[in-house]
Amino acid sequence: MKSTTDFSEFQESWENFLFRIERAWEFTERTLKSKKGFQQWHKPYTELRKKDPLLVFLRQARNAEMHSVSPTVTKPLKMAVIDKSGRGFQLNSISSRLENGTLTIDLDSPDILLDLDTRIVPTDPEVVRFKNRGKWYNPPWQHLRERIRDLHPVALAELGLVFYRAYVNEAELWSQKT
Repeated sequence: MKSTTDFSEFQESWENFLFRIERAWEFTERTLKSKKGFQQWHKPYTELRKKDPLLVFLRQARNAEMHSVSPTVTKPLKMAVIDKSGRGFQLNSISSRLENGTLTIDLDSPDILLDLDTRIVPTDPEVVRFKNRGKWYNPPWQHLRERIRDLHPVALAELGLVFYRAYVNEAELWSQKT
């Protein structure tokens, strides 16, 4: 995800990540399910996945991406409207509409003789609120009782990956002991 060059490539990497961490969980669970004591060992992890905001978000994002039409990441369009002469101007209102692939921006200003220019401002991908099976999921603000400071999808993926790597490693260690 970090090295992608366009948003569609990023989105594909995000979806792949969500699928892979869920697959790692399911594979580990199915591989060890028949071992004696597995349910007792596994229960705290299952409970955490049901309650931890980041883990819930990642799991439900995977479900939304795979089974519904709700996107879980977006790349917002941001624009800067400036006067070409560099002077400031006053706006009463601004509205926009997209029709047949053409974006129209309407500005209402008491200033006269404005020579305006609109520039697209580069943005980063963002996780978004999404709906899955009739329930809304907001971007997570907490993981393992710690506040999440960076909501960039890559940062969230890295936090999730730490959890799932630890889970798989601990499952392997537990399996070797039994």
